[in-house]
Amino acid sequence: MNIEKFLDLGAEVETQISAIYEKVASFAVDESAAKQLLKISREELNHANSLKMGKNYLKEAPDLFMSMNMSEAELKAGLAEIANIHSKLQGKALLLSALKWLLDLEKRFEKVHLGVSLSIADIRLKQLFQALSKGDQKHIAILTGMISGSEKK
Repeated sequence: MNIEKFLDLGAEVETQISAIYEKVASFAVDESAAKQLLKISREELNHANSLKMGKNYLKEAPDLFMSMNMSEAELKAGLAEIANIHSKLQGKALLLSALKWLLDLEKRFEKVHLGVSLSIADIRLKQLFQALSKGDQKHIAILTGMISGSEKK
């Protein structure tokens, strides 16, 4: 897959995940949990914008991306899964299940971001994908705590 398509699909994934976080926040009974989920939703939109900005690097130095090995099928499968999750959330408050789905997605896409950061030579692009990976790690920690707290209740 070419890098431009990867960045477009990645931005779409992040945007759709943001929408799921927003929907799940509406299910949260605990106001603090809802605020945290909405904050993560905004951070996911920031991730999408970061990937869109990555296209500027592509225009300036396309050869920096030549060594990247990415799976279009994996990103498209992620988008399909996100759409499936979103449809299951319609009109039904499945908070714990939704948090677990989001945790799984965050773990998978954290690996994608980290993997891409390892294959890029340009330090600025490497930092962009490392920052996305660190954001995912933060979301994983928050979701793990929320799941643990929900399961204890």
